[in-house]
Amino acid sequence: MAGSGYNQDSNQLTPAEYRVTLTMNTTNYPTGNASATNGGVNPYDWNNSVFVTTPSSAVNATNLARGNLRWEAILEQLYLIGDARVKNISVTSGGTTDSNQQPTAISFTVQYDRDAFILPEYSLIQKAAGTSANGTYTSNGASVTAYNGNDGSTSINTTALALQDLIATGLVRGGSGGYTKQYRTYNIVTTSDSMSAITITQPCTPAVAFGTVAVTQISGTTLSGTPL
Repeated sequence: MAGSGYNQDSNQLTPAEYRVTLTMNTTNYPTGNASATNGGVNPYDWNNSVFVTTPSSAVNATNLARGNLRWEAILEQLYLIGDARVKNISVTSGGTTDSNQQPTAISFTVQYDRDAFILPEYSLIQKAAGTSANGTYTSNGASVTAYNGNDGSTSINTTALALQDLIATGLVRGGSGGYTKQYRTYNIVTTSDSMSAITITQPCTPAVAFGTVAVTQISGTTLSGTPL
């Protein structure tokens, strides 16, 4: 039977969605003191409508801002590799309406209109960074070199693993030396917004951070360019 004459093309929009879960226990994501390792990850600023209770101390306000900066770092990594849309965010904590409670888990969906380019593009980034090679995968009919993830042993040979590795890189922004940015923070004296210099360091090692991230593809279509 003759084909329709319509060719699928890898350049056309082929939206794919991935569900991400961050699991953040207090061993890997410390909480409760003024250390720059604290704060975990938090997608919500202090005055977000999800919160009923504002930070009760300057330390808690700073830690919330640290969590905001790590969330920002994750988003920057996801946007680095393509036009991402993040949606359906779900936060687990000791009290989701209390900004003093550091999240113990966050789930969200990330959508890309063209996800076929993510893995080979990330492989190029890894190669340029001098990451160790680890096996191969097939992309558009060609064999492509894969590279190790942040854990130093996992071959990043699927799009889901590439996203997992990108998110882990965001989680450890600042390394052990620190990353500082002016960020909006709750001022407990004026009970209002204040710009403060917030410093974050990695809450755990890159290898541990990689293991706290899970990514699963939940929808999407693979295009081969073959006439229907």
